[in-house]
Amino acid sequence: MNKERLGNFIGGERRSLGLTQKDLAARLHVTDKAVSKWERGMSYPDVTLLEPLAGALDLTVEELMACRRQAVKGEEETMQNLLDISRDSVRKERRRSWQRLAAVLVLLAITAAVVAWTQIMVTEDVRDTLVLMETVDSVDYVYIEGEEGHLIKLKCGGGVNIDGVQLADQAGDKQIFQISCRYSRLTREGTVTALEATGNYSLGGIMDAQMDEGEGPLFGLSMVYRKSENYYPNPYGEGYLCDYICWVYTNLGPFDSRDILRVEDCVTATPWDADGDGIDELVVRTRWPEKPYSVYDMVDGEVQAVSWPDTVPEEIRENLTCIWEQ
Repeated sequence: MNKERLGNFIGGERRSLGLTQKDLAARLHVTDKAVSKWERGMSYPDVTLLEPLAGALDLTVEELMACRRQAVKGEEETMQNLLDISRDSVRKERRRSWQRLAAVLVLLAITAAVVAWTQIMVTEDVRDTLVLMETVDSVDYVYIEGEEGHLIKLKCGGGVNIDGVQLADQAGDKQIFQISCRYSRLTREGTVTALEATGNYSLGGIMDAQMDEGEGPLFGLSMVYRKSENYYPNPYGEGYLCDYICWVYTNLGPFDSRDILRVEDCVTATPWDADGDGIDELVVRTRWPEKPYSVYDMVDGEVQAVSWPDTVPEEIRENLTCIWEQ
């Protein structure tokens, strides 16, 4: 059925009854804009409004569908017009359904993205030790140990100053810090916004074991003795972790000695002239895949970590191979 024909018929019948568009709209509980669209042939009335619309215009539904008052009802024409309006209503309802479905899908996608983001990004306040600190391109970073034995790299925020921060005391016990940070589980990188020493310390080593690792010149000293002890199964991978100790004998007595370095919870270590100055430093194989090696050297009379290379020469890697790996 032609929309313009039906619209003209509705408008003519309305005017013949002396009704305005608002009057007709009020009787049907619709807006006068809806009535205007019908009369201008822009849309069909909803199927549910056909009977009330016909009654408001003093017509039968058959006459409304046939677009003329008639003594003999044209059933075939009436049915065809009714089908035309029904099909148009169905098309409108389908469009509304697709729009509602699209809105639901968009809402679900946004919800899933928010949930995924909250799972990936971690914000926490923890009491933990710092594994190491470094400054790269004038930017300070601290590392803490995360899940499954991986290091988390945290960029120091504006209120965090690592100058003068001591990771451990003179006995080698690691200091515990109150740390506020935010990081990504995917990249294992983030930012530390607060870092405060608690004055408490964490003791390392949980099993008794000891192995002689050799002796010789090291750190510019004529004789340094080395050993590993406190072996225990690596909780984050294969093999074992241990504490690696370097010490020297003093002149106080034939059996008096002094520890000059203790590296806790590492895999193994070996001498290596890392800086090419002809004096061996000690390269330690750590338990972190992000920072696999740490080089220790004498600085101002104290042995401390000076660099964390990502790779070492092949012969050094061989010296760092453990028995269980061979």
